[in-house]
Amino acid sequence: MNNLNTEQQNAFDRSFKDHRTKASEMQVFSSFVKKLSSEISKQTSTVKKIETKEDIKREELFERVKAKTIVEKLQNKFREEFRKEVEHKEQLLTDSLNQRIEIKQS
Repeated sequence: MNNLNTEQQNAFDRSFKDHRTKASEMQVFSSFVKKLSSEISKQTSTVKKIETKEDIKREELFERVKAKTIVEKLQNKFREEFRKEVEHKEQLLTDSLNQRIEIKQS
């Protein structure tokens, strides 16, 4: 934006040095530069809004990935606990069967 203002000022300075430039041309040029400045400001504002939305979406994605990781860890933990419980019950059943077999053999 500052660069545009500097260019605008330089163009005005050059125009005044060149005495052949008409006032109507200066008005057209000035209007054109003002319109460009306005459009640049609007686009800058739009870009900032988009960048803000992007930051929000990035944060949402981070939170979702974090939540997914937590869920996966919990699932793994519950699977492991279930596996251990099943193994323990199998061991108890095996021990019980072995005791019965020993009693019958005696």
